[in-house]
Amino acid sequence: MPRGFRPSPLMLSGLILMIAGLALWRLAPELDLTLLALFRLDSMSPAVPAIRGLTMLGGLSLLAPFTLVVAAGLALHGDRRRALWLVLTVATGRLAVETAKFMCARGRPPLAGRLDDVSSPSFPSAHAAGTLLVWLALAMLFDRQRRFLLPTTVAMAAAIGWTRLALGVHWPGDVLAGFGLALVWAGLAERWLPPAPVRISRV
Repeated sequence: MPRGFRPSPLMLSGLILMIAGLALWRLAPELDLTLLALFRLDSMSPAVPAIRGLTMLGGLSLLAPFTLVVAAGLALHGDRRRALWLVLTVATGRLAVETAKFMCARGRPPLAGRLDDVSSPSFPSAHAAGTLLVWLALAMLFDRQRRFLLPTTVAMAAAIGWTRLALGVHWPGDVLAGFGLALVWAGLAERWLPPAPVRISRV
């Protein structure tokens, strides 16, 4: 950490969400279950196929290629340092999520209520964390488009987080912790974001 390190508002917000998610799991599991029941869809709902499709937007199989395409575009325009920053931010963020999953080893919600096939540990939600981290990183990179990217970030993260609950594959505490980890990681990464290259106009 840089000398005189102080957590940013982004990081503090993330820590609060991570603590809230952990508290739901460890201190109020009955509330976690009650909240899950409120969000979870019935298996006979006609919306299930659409929700399964929507949740794929937060999966690694789509987020990783999307990140690489954006990074490649940056590199082709001579912005290699920021392209590398994007790839490293997303990749290390994913590693942090998987490490947390391994260390916490929380089981998924009851199998009978799940509407998708998953077997990995549950806490925190990789879909929630990955979606929020990728879109936050883009908002940081493309500062001039923040007015569009920030609402998109919130909408995408909320939608993907909701699908994980609707499909019964995550506890609410998992989703909160996933959002929290993404905010903390984005706040850390922002400190090393290279400045945008100066474009010299040719007359």
